[in-house]
Amino acid sequence: MKNRFICPKCRSDLKIGDHIIFSTQTERGLRGVLLISPELGNYTIIHDDKFNFMEGEHVDFSCPLCHENLSIEDIDKDLAEVIMIDEKNEEYKIIFSEIAGKRCTMKIKDDKIIESFGEDADGFTNYWGSGPKY
Repeated sequence: MKNRFICPKCRSDLKIGDHIIFSTQTERGLRGVLLISPELGNYTIIHDDKFNFMEGEHVDFSCPLCHENLSIEDIDKDLAEVIMIDEKNEEYKIIFSEIAGKRCTMKIKDDKIIESFGEDADGFTNYWGSGPKY
């Protein structure tokens, strides 16, 4: 997969090898590095065994280079954003949940959802002009 993932604040590359790298902090103040899959809809994560977070806990994601928080609080405090640049040099916003265990990822272009992934994505689609699917 040749997609690039960059910070929306400093535009630094976040993908190294087969993982996107984030600095994170739990609501309990624990800090750690998370590695996630660049495959949209793949919720596999890698982290140090000592960095434990609980299901349902809010985990803030930050850029490991500029240290800016990636939350998009003006839309929803539980969502974060990165930018994906595909092989055709097209840019997309990738929105994902910051709640541990919540599977929600959306690929957005021109403020419209192009694709959504995860069983929890329908709960957030109203922000981009699309309603939940019942």
